[in-house]
Amino acid sequence: MSRMLRCASIRGLSRFTIGVLAAGAVGLTGVAAAATVSSLGTARRTVSGKSETIVVDGRGVTVYELGGESLAHLECTSRACLNLWPALKVSSAGSRPQKGAGVPGTLSVLHRVRGGFYQLMLDRHPLYYFSGDGGRTGSTKGQGINSFGGSWHVVKANE
Repeated sequence: MSRMLRCASIRGLSRFTIGVLAAGAVGLTGVAAAATVSSLGTARRTVSGKSETIVVDGRGVTVYELGGESLAHLECTSRACLNLWPALKVSSAGSRPQKGAGVPGTLSVLHRVRGGFYQLMLDRHPLYYFSGDGGRTGSTKGQGINSFGGSWHVVKANE
């Protein structure tokens, strides 16, 4: 644990983020343990005090994107970022998860060579979970957090 905190402080993270990293390391198991994403759908959730329709995985867990990040401009590349914001993984470059009604855009796959995994993208934007949600259905605690080069947001669905 102290090794992770030293690493996080070197990257200049806030005390809040370091606390989430430390606490999230245990809570992350529910998210990280999921083998791969097989589908995306939509659900009504309370986001920043308002009811909205957002994109969720097949288990109903909230999906996030990092504002300003795209296939051409990746921001979440460090171990610290991917621990706090686990990637939505798929099994291979040829994976084609099901996309439910209301999920906007086109699904594609990014090969993360450094981590050796494949990540699901929506309109060329990588998709993530937030470890602070603990893999719980309905949680949207990652909304509006500023870290790792931008602001994190739930993915909005077509209404």
